[in-house]
Amino acid sequence: MSNNLLNILKNCLSKKKAFRTIKELPISIWWQVCEGNFTKLIINGSYTETELYNLYLSLLQEYYDHFGTSEEHLAFIKARHEYALKLADYITLQDGTSKMYLLMAKEDLNDVTPKKPNKQKEPQLCEFIVNLEKSLGFELNENKLSTYKFYSYLKNG
Repeated sequence: MSNNLLNILKNCLSKKKAFRTIKELPISIWWQVCEGNFTKLIINGSYTETELYNLYLSLLQEYYDHFGTSEEHLAFIKARHEYALKLADYITLQDGTSKMYLLMAKEDLNDVTPKKPNKQKEPQLCEFIVNLEKSLGFELNENKLSTYKFYSYLKNG
């Protein structure tokens, strides 16, 4: 018990600091974090993988709260939910009608499931920055530009 208390006090008194909001997090770091490099969230100190993942989830939630998700993503989530409901019905009832509805839901889910094109490369941060600079008429520093401002420019630009 005393060891746990000492660990808690040690963590509280340590000089741990990390990005906790997208309003402070530079867009260049956000893109690296979204690719799975959660250690980029650390400003000072050391964090466990769980702490970093929780920070990431908090930042991601903040992003969704401010900028939402795409209509395609929402359709995918809805189709996945509908498929799960139809699967549960089929498992419970084991009849032809519920099987038919399950197959229909599976087709709907396949239609809206995101497919990655093999030959097209994904846009890079640099390309977005260049296009924003052209439309805004001034230069942006990706290492200083906050994630919040970047996506606000994209959304309103």
